[in-house]
Amino acid sequence: MQNTQNQNELNLKSLLSRIELLEKRLGSIESILRIEWPKEAERSVAEEGFEEAVRKREDTESKVVEFGLAWLGGIVFLFGIVFLMTFAESLGYVVLSKAIAYAATILLFTISFFLRKSFPVLVNVLNICGLLLLYYITLKLHFFTSQPIIPGKGAAIVILFSVIGLHFYHAIRKNSEFLGFIAMTLCAVTAIVSDSAYITFTILAVSSIVALLLFYKKIWWKLIIYSLFIVYTAHLIWLFSNPVMGHSIGIVKSPQHNLLFILGYGIIFASSIFISKSKLKSNGPLVSITIWNALWFSFLLLWIIPAFYSDNYSWIFAAIAVFCLAVAVILKLFSSRNFAPATYACFGFMALSVAVYGRWGLPDAYFLLVLQSFLVVTMALWFRSKIIVVANALLLFTILLIYLITSESVDSVNFAFAFTSLATARILNWKKERLTLKTDVFRNIYLFVAFTMILYSLNKALPDNHVTFAWTLTAIGFFLLSVLLRNIKYRYLSIATIIVTAIHLFFVDLGQMDVGFRVIAFMGFAIISLVISVFYRKFKSKSK
Repeated sequence: MQNTQNQNELNLKSLLSRIELLEKRLGSIESILRIEWPKEAERSVAEEGFEEAVRKREDTESKVVEFGLAWLGGIVFLFGIVFLMTFAESLGYVVLSKAIAYAATILLFTISFFLRKSFPVLVNVLNICGLLLLYYITLKLHFFTSQPIIPGKGAAIVILFSVIGLHFYHAIRKNSEFLGFIAMTLCAVTAIVSDSAYITFTILAVSSIVALLLFYKKIWWKLIIYSLFIVYTAHLIWLFSNPVMGHSIGIVKSPQHNLLFILGYGIIFASSIFISKSKLKSNGPLVSITIWNALWFSFLLLWIIPAFYSDNYSWIFAAIAVFCLAVAVILKLFSSRNFAPATYACFGFMALSVAVYGRWGLPDAYFLLVLQSFLVVTMALWFRSKIIVVANALLLFTILLIYLITSESVDSVNFAFAFTSLATARILNWKKERLTLKTDVFRNIYLFVAFTMILYSLNKALPDNHVTFAWTLTAIGFFLLSVLLRNIKYRYLSIATIIVTAIHLFFVDLGQMDVGFRVIAFMGFAIISLVISVFYRKFKSKSK
């Protein structure tokens, strides 16, 4: 026994020595042929890359087969049941057709229950198709049928909303925003098919509230934006006489208080801005909600105001202005979102401009609109908002352009434009750090408007033989401002005024004035020009 063991050890040592000799020979051959084998780590990386590619290909195939075929089968089954209902109704079996469809729906839910652990994707598809089929069957109990099983529209809508409630419950339980999209779509469909003004408005208002609550609870900001679109669109369909239900397209004859509901939609969606920053840190969704809400709200007003409130729309926009400005102040005091107060303030002041125009008309409204511009700048200082400054500048310049093109000259309006532009330019320079303005573009534009309107106002308000003298005094005034404020831009305005006055003196006054006034004007202008030149020289010397 001992001899056998020794013999095995000798054989093993001989085998190992031969293997070692074989490896040396192979190594020498590889060195001669310069063959390099990949390292073990490289080989493992290549194997992992290959496995990853195979895994991705299998995942793609799984999505196409599992998801695609599941949805295809569910949709085909859904249409099959619908066609079966239609066929049974055509044979006169109205109640039986609904019973068969409800039985098929129960069968879908039963299959989903037993397969919920093994086939989650298929179960999800079957549940969605089952809920959609349940809504369609319930809809056919009263609507789109010649033999309604439920004769009362109110009862049918209540039952439909119970089905929609199941959709929302399923969306919340599954935490699926996509299912919320489906449920919200069904709300809009129910509102349209109800074909009754107040029922439609009520359903849309309730849908808006539900979308807002889900936004606060689940942060489903895409759902609230989608709800905003479908709510306003459904209201617009009603406004055009609901052609979906077979009516001729055209504005409805009676407003039926739809304006109050539009205001309600706007307030509900605007309330999304009050969500806590701990729940939603990003401002992007809120900016989208605010802008789209304002655009859709304004778009519907463009149709409603001319149709029903063309004579007394000022109070409507006054109410909108009060609401927007109140929200802006509340957000400024209690919210940390900087864009929100400025945005609502801009909308509020635009609505206030429309209200002023509607109440006083043109040209009487121009004076108040210009003074409003000064009020807007003061609020911009409080809000520390350059957005309000930019919006106010664009609005003021637009009003000025319309005034100069379409209206006759009014002295009070002319001087109001001049004063407001000059004062606003001074405020922008005084508080530019507070407004975080990094450019003087708007201030320069305000100064140019002030310069132009001062000369224009004096030219319109004074007799022809006093214009040159008044403009010369204006040049002195600009020069004194440049000295007091130590601002070179007012010196530029003084020089520009002198040049314009000289042009007016030679090309206008020479042909209109008597000889006496002409002498006085020329001598006065010359003396004042020389005096300004002397003072300017002394001022520059002291500055150096």
